[in-house]
Amino acid sequence: MTAVAIAFALASIALYPGGTLRDASVPGYSPFQNFLSDLGMTVAYNGAANRPGSASFILSLVLLVIGLGGCVIGFFRQYSADPRSRPWARAAAFVALLVCLAFVGVAATPENLVLGLHIQLTFFAFRAFLASAVLFTVASARCSSAPPRVSVGWSVLTVALGIYVWLQTWGPHVRDPGGLEVQVVAQKLISIVAISILLYQSVQAERARPTRQLSMT
Repeated sequence: MTAVAIAFALASIALYPGGTLRDASVPGYSPFQNFLSDLGMTVAYNGAANRPGSASFILSLVLLVIGLGGCVIGFFRQYSADPRSRPWARAAAFVALLVCLAFVGVAATPENLVLGLHIQLTFFAFRAFLASAVLFTVASARCSSAPPRVSVGWSVLTVALGIYVWLQTWGPHVRDPGGLEVQVVAQKLISIVAISILLYQSVQAERARPTRQLSMT
């Protein structure tokens, strides 16, 4: 499902008419000046309609949330099997559910129509994501069926999200010289890192499943 979501995201990039926050004349989608959320705008910065691209982006984000939400269920089942990690796993899964709902809200609020709400949901989503990563780090460290590399993976995600949240809050503003490029590139990097680590963790959880089933027989 993640691969399909990425395919729809690439389609929305190809369909984006053009324009950035600072320059409406920029042709097409600029990887260094356009946020991912720009793809969801119903009208692009250059004034052209972007409904097909917007629909493709929304579908991409929803599919990604569903796919990664399924991964979270797998993490919860693994970590909650151990009494020592169960409370942490429950808390992490609950916060992760809020993250999923927030990103669905991001998809449903095009920035050209409801910019304020869109930004609030985006900020909340990444802060909740950071909290969930911290809780999953503790849960995996306390779970006997999770190897140490799993905790390392969650720790890396926690640090990456912490840096990104710091950039969102105290980094250069998009109106500052070079600020737009910094924020745009940071958003793309954290998206790649987060998806990669979650997929890695899902593979590790799948590998641990036979061990758990064998120990129960």
